[in-house]
Amino acid sequence: MVSPRAFLHRLFTAFVIAVIITVVAIAGAYAQAARKVSQISKVAIGSSVLQHGGNFLLIGSDSRAFVKSSADAQAFGSGQQQTGQRSDTIMVAHLEPNGHALLVSFPRDLWVSIPGMGNAKINAAFNAGPQRMIETIEKDFDVPISHYLEVDFAGFRDIVNTLGTIPIYFPTPARDPKTGLNIPNAGCVQLNGDQALAYVRSRYYESFVDGQWRTDPTSDLGRIQRQQYFLRTLASRTLKAATSKPWKASSLLDTMLKAVQRDPKLGLGPLRALAYAFHNPNGVDTRTLPVTPYYVDGQSALQLDDAKAAPLLARLRGIGDSSDSGGGSSVDLGSVHVVVENGSGTTGAGARAADALGGFGFSVVGSATNADRQDYPVTEVRYASGASDKAKAVLSYLGGVGEMTQLEGNAPADADVVLVIGRDFKGLSKPASTTAPKTSAPKGSSSGGNPTAGATSGTSGPAAGC
Repeated sequence: MVSPRAFLHRLFTAFVIAVIITVVAIAGAYAQAARKVSQISKVAIGSSVLQHGGNFLLIGSDSRAFVKSSADAQAFGSGQQQTGQRSDTIMVAHLEPNGHALLVSFPRDLWVSIPGMGNAKINAAFNAGPQRMIETIEKDFDVPISHYLEVDFAGFRDIVNTLGTIPIYFPTPARDPKTGLNIPNAGCVQLNGDQALAYVRSRYYESFVDGQWRTDPTSDLGRIQRQQYFLRTLASRTLKAATSKPWKASSLLDTMLKAVQRDPKLGLGPLRALAYAFHNPNGVDTRTLPVTPYYVDGQSALQLDDAKAAPLLARLRGIGDSSDSGGGSSVDLGSVHVVVENGSGTTGAGARAADALGGFGFSVVGSATNADRQDYPVTEVRYASGASDKAKAVLSYLGGVGEMTQLEGNAPADADVVLVIGRDFKGLSKPASTTAPKTSAPKGSSSGGNPTAGATSGTSGPAAGC
């Protein structure tokens, strides 16, 4: 029996992304998609823990509850042998104002302070439940989490087999005897579900170079790079399959939803926004938190490289400190309550603007709706009496477009500003005058040393596919 650490399946979140993209593929049947998303199983997470910010926590669970056959038990271990669950995959996806996405992997051996548990590796937080994991990321890294998605590897394997195969480029022959990976020839290889699982869970990856087998020295960090490449490929493949054969999109979605769980607040709207960002593999910036080796309490772990991680964490925070102001004013962005209306005639522009505003720290009221007409040539920032400074803060994030005007009559309930998206709208961007985000780090970590997250791991090649 292979040890439990040999069966790490970090990229089951790729399956989650495939779910999201399939939702987009059947977006024409919005009511059908909304109904299917509403049927996704929910996990118990307190609503007070989920914050604005446009960040999705993607978790791949290593639970063996799915094991039913002797073959699966041989490969993965049974539920009796491998009790409980740990977060084999930890990623935070952040929606950026330009419509792209930032996907950051948190190495599972990262040493953190877990609320109520003390110092431990971050994957231990998940054993206390999804909410504890969210609390750990929010408190240790000052990164707000807005939504939560979880998937297990049984569903991951099913979706790959439903699609048929996934094209993966191997720069050299490759193998991993512990997972069963065996690629005798370099080049583009079509992987089925079992082969894909062996690839993404490979921690002892070997490449055949200059006549001999060479072990990837980066181990788990190298695996993250391979998994991120596979994620982009799976997402692209799923979108192509669902759009080229739309009659299959609904059945694809049904297959995928069986293994997914979500937070109680997550609906079709946020999933669509995330999907739009992920539909183009080149529009996804995949990173890993920079870390250094760390030996603590008699075990090998990783600690955050504070200085190198600061820019990445700043992007996950949007603008960082909530006291940062817009356009050089003293306005607290969290105090600006904005209603978004789409008057541009471009489908989804309002939803994307609302997500971006939330990502920068504004308080978005409700979901984006259609304006009274769809031919506004200029974006309008309408403000209630006494809220002109708040309107200026919103205007400063519109990239130089738009105009301000005072609302006639009363503002919508709980709102200070109404943002009406016009045809000149190109997206939101942080004004140059805002201050830099803070760069706090988790307790117990220290900077110094060289990061180990960027080493070669057998992924040189295309951004996705072959």
